[in-house]
Amino acid sequence: MSVVMRRLNAAPRSRGELRTYLLGKEFESKEIDTVLDRVESMGYIDDAQYALDWVRSRHRSRGLAPSVLTRELINKDIDSELIDVAVKQISDQDTRDRAYQLAAKKYRSVHELEGKVAIRRIASLLQRKGYAPAVCWQIAMETVGAELEAVGDLEG
Repeated sequence: MSVVMRRLNAAPRSRGELRTYLLGKEFESKEIDTVLDRVESMGYIDDAQYALDWVRSRHRSRGLAPSVLTRELINKDIDSELIDVAVKQISDQDTRDRAYQLAAKKYRSVHELEGKVAIRRIASLLQRKGYAPAVCWQIAMETVGAELEAVGDLEG
């Protein structure tokens, strides 16, 4: 019990993460389940809330796409139904807006490069964050194209 409480004091954890950690410490499976059931009944473990908070936080702070968030929650042994509910809290529009924000931020560091190179770098960043390739290229081209049009208007 004290091992679980120390882990939870450091940061929120899923039941699966705690179980895996305790198995690594060579506790017996039956003891682990008993302790985790008790801690869960006390309200210290809530995988549904954990998944919601995880998705909200990682999408906002790191700009991760739903596919990556889903994969991360699977790795944390969260139930697939809880994952679906958590990921659905992010709308398609929220996802697209976040991708445009990431592209605009990246463009500030690559704006002096040739257009094709800037597009490639922006698209690569978005792909690493888990966005679909077609969406990555479209947003990258729009971001660089919009900036090039603005510069053209100023020169004209």
